[in-house]
Amino acid sequence: MTENKNFRMMAKTMQGLEEVLVKELRQLGAMDVEPVKRGATFKGDIGFMYKANLWLRTALRVLVPIKEFKARNEDEIYKKVKDIAWEDLFDKDRTIVVDTTIYAQQYNHTLYMSQKVKDAIVDRFREKTGSRPSVDTKNPDIRIDVYIYNENVIVSMDSSGNSLHKRGYRTEADVAPINEVLAAGILKLAGWDGLGSLIDPMCGSGTFLIEGAMIAHNIPPGVFRKDFAFKNWNNFDKELYDLLFNKALEKEKNFYYGIYGFDKDPRVLLKARSNVKSALMTEQVKLEKADFMNFRSSRELKRPGMLVFNPPYGVKIEADIPELYRGIGDTLKRDFAGYTAWMITSSREGLKHVGLRPSQKIPMINGSLESWLVRYDLYEGSRKAKKQ
Repeated sequence: MTENKNFRMMAKTMQGLEEVLVKELRQLGAMDVEPVKRGATFKGDIGFMYKANLWLRTALRVLVPIKEFKARNEDEIYKKVKDIAWEDLFDKDRTIVVDTTIYAQQYNHTLYMSQKVKDAIVDRFREKTGSRPSVDTKNPDIRIDVYIYNENVIVSMDSSGNSLHKRGYRTEADVAPINEVLAAGILKLAGWDGLGSLIDPMCGSGTFLIEGAMIAHNIPPGVFRKDFAFKNWNNFDKELYDLLFNKALEKEKNFYYGIYGFDKDPRVLLKARSNVKSALMTEQVKLEKADFMNFRSSRELKRPGMLVFNPPYGVKIEADIPELYRGIGDTLKRDFAGYTAWMITSSREGLKHVGLRPSQKIPMINGSLESWLVRYDLYEGSRKAKKQ
């Protein structure tokens, strides 16, 4: 991994966001981009790796493979991991953790395999330097990713560290808040580009609003993060990173429409306000108390516009699902004609009661829940739309 040499990397994402991630990578300038399950592989240099961590809205982490090999058992894995010159990659005083994913019948315990790989790394350091890194499972300096498929093993350095969904702006969380990467991915799938108003009528802690504002202003999602794991690597080029970071800030764009968030719970709105303030978006994002089922706003909402929201469901809050979704459909027809509405839900039962026919229905995973992102085009006269 030298500054001017291209190498292969992998960005991981959530199921259903692979094509969005591929598009992001190509727009950012990645080479040889290929989609894979829950991710994409690509080529770039060290500077591009820094950019990928700063700019990718739908990536969870960016991995840099350092060795690929075949192994029939744990001892072979130990030996081949120990052969890697780890002392060239990071310092013995750094803390480490090993994350292992296994799709192989001969290995059935990821924690044991992580321990075996960790042993190989620390034994190498002890032999080469007389000292060894310590393990920190909560906030390590270095994350090492091991992927095992049958007899194939890929060992990677995780350049991100903490998952990239941890943007650094969220100070408060609502019950079961939507993941920031998923929120950004939904906005991308919905075609949000800042050329209109954005409304979340059930805004919770404000994730859709903040991610939407950052997209509209072309602000990198990693701008608030203090730490990336690559900063702890021996080859970290601080001067190059600072240059790329400052260039990223210069790419901010103006936004001429409105971003509005509503929630009926004033305690939840306080959390949203705290997060919006932390994201430096108080001028861009307007919050107001309003019950979506009896929607009234003191604001004149500019058209054209897009609604994006994540309504309550069984895990999130107790609710009468048929009544709730019937009310959602009634409000959309009554108050938002002319808008496009996007809703993510895990309630198959709820969708039957909206009373609007979706023009798109995209399967997704929200946390561990099978979900759907549905689009409703709310034309004038959509009150007469046929029920599902």
